[in-house]
Amino acid sequence: MTTTLPRLQRASGECRVAFDLRDGQTRLGDLYQRDPCRVLFPAPELGEPPQAVLLTTSGGVTDGDSLKMAIEIGPGAAAVATTQAAEKIYRAAKGGGHCAIDVAVRVGEGASLDWLPQETIVFQGARLKRRTVADVEPGGALLACEMVVLGRAASGERFVSGLLLDSWSVRRTGRLAWTDTLRIEGETPAGAGFGAANALATMIGVWDAPRSHFEKARALLENAGDVRAGVTLVNGVMVARLLGEATAVRGAVIRFLTDFRARRLPRVWHV
Repeated sequence: MTTTLPRLQRASGECRVAFDLRDGQTRLGDLYQRDPCRVLFPAPELGEPPQAVLLTTSGGVTDGDSLKMAIEIGPGAAAVATTQAAEKIYRAAKGGGHCAIDVAVRVGEGASLDWLPQETIVFQGARLKRRTVADVEPGGALLACEMVVLGRAASGERFVSGLLLDSWSVRRTGRLAWTDTLRIEGETPAGAGFGAANALATMIGVWDAPRSHFEKARALLENAGDVRAGVTLVNGVMVARLLGEATAVRGAVIRFLTDFRARRLPRVWHV
């Protein structure tokens, strides 16, 4: 007698948002969304550029789910994009596969984008493959942040099995300038520099003249508090990393981004 496992319902969501410069103002140029991906447009603070807040209505992601997100800023436009809350990656079913998240970012000539999603919490036993590709044209500016939390320490959970495959690529005028991949399969690798840390944040900055931004970031990270922090320049791309306990890393990220941008993070970060 053979037992056939029930086929579980899985999500295949997609959203795409584009901003253009028209009549001297940044305006929404294009919007596409398919469940469970949605985009909200809260009123920005006075003097702030338009905001796009991405969310998944399913409340989390699990094996077999596939999400695609695209953010495009047209020449001369400026915008901020973030996520409504922390993204939760749930434990994969026994014998299941992985979930996939693909993020595409494009910044046109003379445009500016702050892509500031909140943290991704990878539950014990979850399996996530995520790829982020950013294309930045001459004169374009990109500040991006990605934070990963391994396990739910507040619930006594450690990440001892599962998969995180998280890759980043930055292209300048179509040519690869920087790429990096983090792979964790099984227990968090203490011997690979994590130690007792369960959270890692990476900040990426792309500008035509990055040196002054790099110097500012380095000065700010000298007082990062209870986290390990560092910043470097690779082919003109600023790469900063913060490593430590999840709550401490989130606090350090908020302080760094607030001071680096000289303005508050979007309101959803403070709810």
